[in-house]
Amino acid sequence: MFNKIKDNQNLRILFNYHNLGMYALALVALSVTWSSIKVIQKNYGLEKQITTLQQEVSLLNQQTKNQQLINEYYNTNAFLNLAARKYFGKADPGEKLILVPSSVSQQYIHPLPNTSANSSQSKPKPNIIVNWQAWINFFLHRPVSASQS
Repeated sequence: MFNKIKDNQNLRILFNYHNLGMYALALVALSVTWSSIKVIQKNYGLEKQITTLQQEVSLLNQQTKNQQLINEYYNTNAFLNLAARKYFGKADPGEKLILVPSSVSQQYIHPLPNTSANSSQSKPKPNIIVNWQAWINFFLHRPVSASQS
């Protein structure tokens, strides 16, 4: 059996020293390709991290600028005037404070619509029913009411 394997012509061609050199070259090429792919993948991940960090830096810079503008506003006379009026009840010279009872002031305020009561009383009709009613009114020459339009 060993002689049979030893005399096999295909195995001799397969393990020829010229072919072994080609195998070694192919193995080196595959390892270089594999390592290149790993490096490219690592660079892509690092590039994504750089992009996200740059976005975070620009966001933090914008927040810093906003805070600086707010701090500058707090140093203005307009803010100091408003704060004195709000927290200490101060006024400019010549101004008078008029206290109005809430019962009087509420008479001149429009009441807020109660949306929950309106929605529970009249639910909107489905579009298909509104559409059919519009067609029936059209064919019967009925005037269109304001609630259907």
